[in-house]
Amino acid sequence: MTTAVEYPAGAPCWFELSVPDLGRAKEFYAGLFGWEFDDLPYTQARLRGRRVAGISQRWGSDTGPAEPAAWTVLLATRDLDTALRAVAETGGHLSSPRQDIGDLGAVALARDPAGTEFGLWQPGTLRGCEATGPGSPVWSEVASDDIQRTASFLVRVLGCEPERVEGFEFVTLYSGGWPVLGVYGGDGRPRSGHAAWLTYFAVRSADAAADYTRGAGGGVVRAPADSPYGRWCLLADPFGARLAAVEPTEAA
Repeated sequence: MTTAVEYPAGAPCWFELSVPDLGRAKEFYAGLFGWEFDDLPYTQARLRGRRVAGISQRWGSDTGPAEPAAWTVLLATRDLDTALRAVAETGGHLSSPRQDIGDLGAVALARDPAGTEFGLWQPGTLRGCEATGPGSPVWSEVASDDIQRTASFLVRVLGCEPERVEGFEFVTLYSGGWPVLGVYGGDGRPRSGHAAWLTYFAVRSADAAADYTRGAGGGVVRAPADSPYGRWCLLADPFGARLAAVEPTEAA
């Protein structure tokens, strides 16, 4: 069952990917998650009729040819202008200015003090991802060499509350009493640009997702393994964009 979601401030609410071959991206993600697409240059992926994410064709000026693709995570804010002022006051930088997209909402891209890129989304008629269940995003986290500094920056910009996970290099950020995103300090993850963010998508089978990805021109960065939050794997799509596939447990 799918439903529209109201996102608290700071929650990852929308996800975007720019690729050199839009047709191939559609084919890959349709097979992996069951997404459906329209024929527009910026296509909104849908899951059983509900909007999930946006994928667009990369143009030559978007990024260097050697830079792999990466999912951009957009975080919900009720006041984009105030959040952007907080970015500047806390040592961050504006990557692209505020853009109002009709009645859908307003967006801007920013970098934290360590250079990690993310988006801010002030919703209009598009609150964010509308789908739940297999094929939909269920969690996002950002890798950092200094989790306290990164968490403090996000707290200042988004108004979240931090909680250090005892025994782990991890800080969970809460909004309205709910966990909305994580700051990860372990090894083996990119720590700059869009690629520092990792989004987990729900699947019925992490093993099947890994097998499909191998056969569809992507890669398996971390093989399926069990965790307290469900069996999961770390994947790379055919363009190098990383994402996680997880079988969520009832507790997660």
